[in-house]
Order: sequence, then C-alpha cells, then structure tokens
Amino acid sequence: MFREEIKSKLGAVGELLPFTVCMLSATKLVVSGVKSVMSASSGAIALKLGSESLVVSGDDLRIVEIGGGDIYIVGRIGGLNFEEKK
Repeated sequence: MFREEIKSKLGAVGELLPFTVCMLSATKLVVSGVKSVMSASSGAIALKLGSESLVVSGDDLRIVEIGGGDIYIVGRIGGLNFEEKK
C-alpha cells in the first residue's frame, strides 16, 4: 500500500527501487538489485541492473562478496557510470 502511494505521488513506472547504490566510503561500495556481473577487472566492474547497467571504475577494485542480488566492492572507486538499455 505505502509503495503504491509513493509510486503514484512520484509518477514512477515499474519497480520503485529496482536497485540501490550505497557508498560506505571512497573505497567501499554496496549495490543491491544486481542481475549479473557483465565483466570485472581491477580497473572496472560492469553490472547489469535490470533495464540499466552500472560501470564502477577505479583502481585495485575487487568483489569481496556477491549473492542474493547484492554485491560488495572494495578498492579506490573513481566513478560510477549508468547506462540505460535502448
């Protein structure tokens, strides 16, 4: 009920929160709603998030934990780039 009311007020279409990105510090990142890891290297990790993808760029990046749609990444995070499917 509450989610539907918020969706209505925001004019949101589809899921209200299909994914979340939480920066714990400049070296720690948690992303929820991950469908798959498209690629991973120490310089970039590409994630599929439903209709969007997210590329985490930086140095010494590594996936510490992954499961249940959540991923925990550590390393020097330099940027986040979102791309919507066309």
